[in-house]
Amino acid sequence: MFKKLPLLYKVLLITLLLVSLYYVYNRRQAGQSAVPQYQTAKAEKGTLIVALTSSGQITTSNSRTVTTTASGVVKKVFVKEGDKVKTGTPILQIDLDLTGQQKLQSAYSSYLSAQNSLKSAQDRLYSLESDFVGAKNVFDNQWASQSPDDPTYKQKHFALLTAQESLANQQKVINQAQAALQSSRLSYQLASSTVYAPISGTVTAISLTPGMILNPTSDSGNSSNIENKIALVKTGAAPTVSISLTEIDVPKVKVGNKVTITLDAFPSKSFTGKVIAVDTTGTVSSGVASYPTTIQFDSEEPEILANMSATANIITNIKDSVLLVPASAIQIQNGQSQIRYLSNGQLAYKTVEVGLQSSTQAEIISGISEGDEVVTSVTTPASSSTSSQSSSPFSGFGGGGGVRIMNR
Repeated sequence: MFKKLPLLYKVLLITLLLVSLYYVYNRRQAGQSAVPQYQTAKAEKGTLIVALTSSGQITTSNSRTVTTTASGVVKKVFVKEGDKVKTGTPILQIDLDLTGQQKLQSAYSSYLSAQNSLKSAQDRLYSLESDFVGAKNVFDNQWASQSPDDPTYKQKHFALLTAQESLANQQKVINQAQAALQSSRLSYQLASSTVYAPISGTVTAISLTPGMILNPTSDSGNSSNIENKIALVKTGAAPTVSISLTEIDVPKVKVGNKVTITLDAFPSKSFTGKVIAVDTTGTVSSGVASYPTTIQFDSEEPEILANMSATANIITNIKDSVLLVPASAIQIQNGQSQIRYLSNGQLAYKTVEVGLQSSTQAEIISGISEGDEVVTSVTTPASSSTSSQSSSPFSGFGGGGGVRIMNR
């Protein structure tokens, strides 16, 4: 019969048949697409490591800058890159220009003046010590046993207290004079034509050769400079990282905590260290408290330079042989921690007791057993979105597992 139909009818019938088949196919595909997919993992015994992360910079605690305030032409360089030096070893010699000579003479004059001030203060101290001894002898031998109401007793006791106070004040003057002498001595050394190593270590980053010019540090062209940098002397100490902890994190960190460190300069390498200092006083900026913390590397790392950016993962807790599940398997229902699992192909929940938690894993104290399979995520392919019937209290990614597609 189909053969006898006009051509137009044949085309219409074929078109209707194709449309019907396409509609049925799409309905079946839509039904299959609506089937959820479950990402699962097994509860396993393992070691739970809890850490917190903070960023900071490498500090220069293992090096010292060699500087000078002298100006002129470099005459001799006594060391080279990699040389070992001791404190006071000559680094280089400078043929001072007129400004350098004037600065050296001024620094020497200040040094001599500081010496004279200290000597005068010491001489004054000796005189006051004599006055105090005299006043004490008079009081102890003649008036100590007298009545405190006696006018002469009061006079002699006051004289003794005055002599004692004058002696104490003069000792403070001595301390100030000694500090001024030390400062003037350092200024004189910095202005000297010979530059010396400030500490023992290895010379690095030496930047001068004979014939090069050191400009004055006080002229208009170098007004921002205080001293001319000559080189670095590095010690054998391991480098340190300086970070700032928040008021939430600082109670969790203790001196001695182990740390893993990564640096932007070496993305494929990881280093180890430990916390050596936590400033529990902290600082406040714009109402936000922060607590400077120092981390030292476990070994010397010559390739690590000052001011490099670093990320520190401070290990605050380690627990062995505990039952672990991915954090994403835990949901909060009515204020209780629950595990998602599959029961006859349907998503179900079981209340559990959660212990220690990290960003990716959680310890299960009770509620499930080792080997139990839990659901870490539920995905509907049609929308390519993961369902969240309740919010997880943890961040991060769940552990490994398989994907199950349940047919309805």
